[in-house]
Amino acid sequence: KWEYPWFAAWDLAFHCAVLALVDIDFAKDQVELLLRENFLHPNGQIPAYEWAFGDVNPPVLGVAALKVFRAERVQRGKGDFNFLARVLHKLLMNYTWWLNRKDTDGNNVFEGGFLGLDNISVYDRSQPLPAGYSLKQADATGWMAMFALNMTVMALELAAEMHDCQGVAVQCCSEFRAIANSIAGHGGEVSLWDEKDEFFKDLVVGPDGRRQHIDVFSWVGLIPLFAAE
Repeated sequence: KWEYPWFAAWDLAFHCAVLALVDIDFAKDQVELLLRENFLHPNGQIPAYEWAFGDVNPPVLGVAALKVFRAERVQRGKGDFNFLARVLHKLLMNYTWWLNRKDTDGNNVFEGGFLGLDNISVYDRSQPLPAGYSLKQADATGWMAMFALNMTVMALELAAEMHDCQGVAVQCCSEFRAIANSIAGHGGEVSLWDEKDEFFKDLVVGPDGRRQHIDVFSWVGLIPLFAAE
C-alpha cells in the first residue's frame, strides 16, 4: 500500500475510482489516506504533493468517494455509509478551508493558483501577481461548484439512512447554487462568463477594481461544465 502521498493528491482521487473496480477495500483506504489526522491540516487543507504541501490541488476527493461508494453498492449489494460519513465530515473541513482562504472577496468566485493542472493556462499561475492584483479562476470556481454538488449527493445518500444529514444536504446544495450563480455572473459582483465569446474565462482584478478577462479558449473554461450530477 502507498503510505505516503508521493504524487499529486488529485491523481490519487482519480486512481481510486479505477481501483474500486478491482479492490473496493483498498480504494476506500486510499480515499481516506489524505484525510487522516497525519495529513489533513487542522485548518482543513489537504496536502498537494510531497515537494510542496502548501500548493492547492482541485478538490476531487468527493467525486472519488462517491465513485467508490457506488461501486461497492453494485458489487456487494450495499454501500458503506460509515465510510461515506467519515469522508463527508473531513471534506466539510476542506471545503471551509477553500471558502476562508481561496475566496478572498467572499463572492463565491475562487482562486487557487496552479491547481496541479499542467499546460492549461497561458502563464505560470504558481507565481504571485503584482501587489493589489488577484486572479479569479474559472477552473477553481468550477471545481468548487462540483465539490459542493458532490457533498450534496453524499449527504443525500446518508440522509436515506440518517435523517440528521438532511440539513447538511440543504447547506451544501445552497453553496452549489451560490457558486453557480456567481460563476455565471448572476451575483452582480464578478462574472467569469464572457457574453461575447460565450465561454468561461479567468478574470484579472486590478487594485482599482478594474476587471479584464483572459481571452483564451482552454480547459480552464470547460471545467465549470463538470459541476453536474
